[in-house]
Amino acid sequence: MNKAEDNLQEQMKQAMRRLGASVTVVTSHDGEERYAMTATAVTSLSLDPPSLLICVNQETGLHRALTLGHGYCVNILYSDQKNISENCAWKEKGENRFKSGDWQTDENNIPYLANAQASIFCDLDDSHSYGSHSIFIGKVKKVIVREDISPLMFLAGDYFSKPL
Repeated sequence: MNKAEDNLQEQMKQAMRRLGASVTVVTSHDGEERYAMTATAVTSLSLDPPSLLICVNQETGLHRALTLGHGYCVNILYSDQKNISENCAWKEKGENRFKSGDWQTDENNIPYLANAQASIFCDLDDSHSYGSHSIFIGKVKKVIVREDISPLMFLAGDYFSKPL
């Protein structure tokens, strides 16, 4: 990589630090192991059909599970679930990522956080590789929404929350 590309990457990183996002944990399985990854690169794609897209680094275990065609769940975290986000981002590996929180498994063996603000279950519909990541598009098949709205947010490299 040359100096201009390094500079552009750093400028992009600084720009994205200004784009606040809800913190989620994306989960799936590969038939043998469960995977969980903290993510902010999650967005609603369409309501017709209801669909979500997620962006996943190609070097993660979650990526491998998704390329096998398994569905996934996007768990939207509450403001007091920073520890779950950190566990699934960098503090823990493998099955240890599921040690805090009320983790359950749906009828398709997809893990979900029963005490998340919302859990959105998707069947994998399409994927596209781009650079170091892949974009996975999922058709929403089930949604669980809890009463309270108090999102854990990420902005400028740190967590924050503002009660509603």
